[in-house]
Amino acid sequence: MSDATPSVARMRAILSQISAGGKHGSVSPPSSSSPSLALSPATRWNGWGFQDTKLFVNSNKVIEISGARYAEVFASAPDRTLPSLLPWAEKRLGLDADRRSAPSVTCADELRVMNQLDEDGEAHRALMQFLHLASEELGIKTSMTVEERVRHGHGQTCEDVFRLRHVRDVERVPDAVVWPTSHEQVEVLVKEVTHRFADHVCTIPFGGGTNVTNALECNPKERRAIVSLDLGEMRRIVSVDRENMTAVVETGITGLDLHERLRHRGLTLGHEPDSWEFSTLGGWIATRASGMKKNTYGNIEDLVVNITTVTPQGTMQRAANVPRVAMGPDMNNAMMGSEGIFGVHTMVTLRLREYPTVQVYDSLIFPSLEHGLAALKEIKRAGCEPASLRLLDNTQFQLGQALKTSSSTNKFTAGVIDFAKKTYVTKIRGFDVDEMCAATILLEGTSPQKVAEQQKCIQSIAKRHEGMVGGEENGKRGYFFTYIIAYLRDFALDYYFMSESFETSVPWTNARQLITDIKLAINSVAAKRDVKIPPLIACRVSQVYDTGVCVYVYYGINYFGVNEPMTLFRETELAAVDAIVRNGGALSHHHGVGKHRLAWLPAAISPPAIAAIQGIKTALDPKNVFAVTNLQPFKNQEGA
Repeated sequence: MSDATPSVARMRAILSQISAGGKHGSVSPPSSSSPSLALSPATRWNGWGFQDTKLFVNSNKVIEISGARYAEVFASAPDRTLPSLLPWAEKRLGLDADRRSAPSVTCADELRVMNQLDEDGEAHRALMQFLHLASEELGIKTSMTVEERVRHGHGQTCEDVFRLRHVRDVERVPDAVVWPTSHEQVEVLVKEVTHRFADHVCTIPFGGGTNVTNALECNPKERRAIVSLDLGEMRRIVSVDRENMTAVVETGITGLDLHERLRHRGLTLGHEPDSWEFSTLGGWIATRASGMKKNTYGNIEDLVVNITTVTPQGTMQRAANVPRVAMGPDMNNAMMGSEGIFGVHTMVTLRLREYPTVQVYDSLIFPSLEHGLAALKEIKRAGCEPASLRLLDNTQFQLGQALKTSSSTNKFTAGVIDFAKKTYVTKIRGFDVDEMCAATILLEGTSPQKVAEQQKCIQSIAKRHEGMVGGEENGKRGYFFTYIIAYLRDFALDYYFMSESFETSVPWTNARQLITDIKLAINSVAAKRDVKIPPLIACRVSQVYDTGVCVYVYYGINYFGVNEPMTLFRETELAAVDAIVRNGGALSHHHGVGKHRLAWLPAAISPPAIAAIQGIKTALDPKNVFAVTNLQPFKNQEGA
């Protein structure tokens, strides 16, 4: 894939539209559209991101990022190194650059897929007939290669990636993959499976494969052939209605592609999850996603006007694209968060906005997390919250500092400036370097005056809570962190360090205690298992609401010398989820439930709610054609 499309374009859209020093910058949408390309050939089958992009330790013992993507991040640097990262990792994580846990599986062809279909069985024969129909009669691309099957049978949890790197025997994965190119083709495929092959073939929808909930994990007891229905070839913007500010879009499009193509028209959706380079519109609908700019644009449920879903009972959608309805329970809402169990979403009508002509990054520094939380609550209550407002705890703040690029300025001068800043914060302001935290801010709009007023309001509130302005550069670095973190996870796996992330939403009153208890829970498990180096636990408040916040947690463990590291990791996750539940937190704010949090679901939403979900499932898909088993605590059974 051309670098100029996804990565550089994204950073152009995010970073280079801001003038120096945090001043208000003006953005002029370019006149030509960027091409839309399928991602699979350019991305890894056994990890995160683009194949040409990775972190590595270079010959000078400095961590460097390969390739040419994310160029704007390094625009003022002489190279693509992160000189502070390895020293920080060695000191804080116990990482040893000379001690590697390199993957024992380097090629998908080395994997042994277990639970293969009997080639003389009815399921295999039915699968062959179905694939013949798809390829020969409909002209749909299909595949039964090990790499594609494995790629479509996992997400991006640490366990997913660890197993792909170190375990040759792969459990149940799809038996084949198909790539329809239109809504009509999807209708035919689903109809054929439902009426001709349901006893021997089932399907699982696939978007970008970025889930971290085991949502794509296949039922090991499923006796039917499993076909992955990949919508990656359905990436068209079908229509744009400027009068009503809506667009009809196919669901296989990635977030970044959609953003760029709307930007060329002077428009934006404003939905920007951290995974938007790879996650798709269909995946956002299926998981009920949230983006970093929800304060201005809303979550995905606020951006959807209409959803077209192909189910075994037919295609479901509203007759008209109207702003609101009172026509019984809203099936749009029922489809959002349905995680692939009701059908496959093929097109969505979305609400649009004018593309922002002003974007400004900023940051704040607070003496403690408590001060930062109080400031965020007041900012929200005052109504001046920016497009994105994130509060980073001390650990994540320090990691963000470790992600600094090489300075292109005189190193002595840069060192003096950094020392002066640190001296002011710690000596004059009295901040403890082990307690202070930071907020990253992104403001945007169409009026420089309004954005300036908003920024002034935020800074004024911060000062009332002993905060100080940290400047544009810290703000930018905070957002760069979110795009590099998964690459960092895969890099660390090569050095006996495994890490994961999860999120929740919680009332304001419980937020601080929840963060404390999550850290206690993770540390307690590590202590019981005699882990030598304390786990890394970094938290951020990534979204603010009138009634509470979204808390995002990164944690990691140096597993060198640890027996059964994945067992330790599972125990850690269980303890963390229990801490969330005890503090009144949601099982998920935006990742979804998948199979990761399934055991807690009945208690979280009530048994009648589980029955209601199953009732819709039975009504729309009585033969269990969409056999992904998410959201169904008792459905990991054989066959239909």
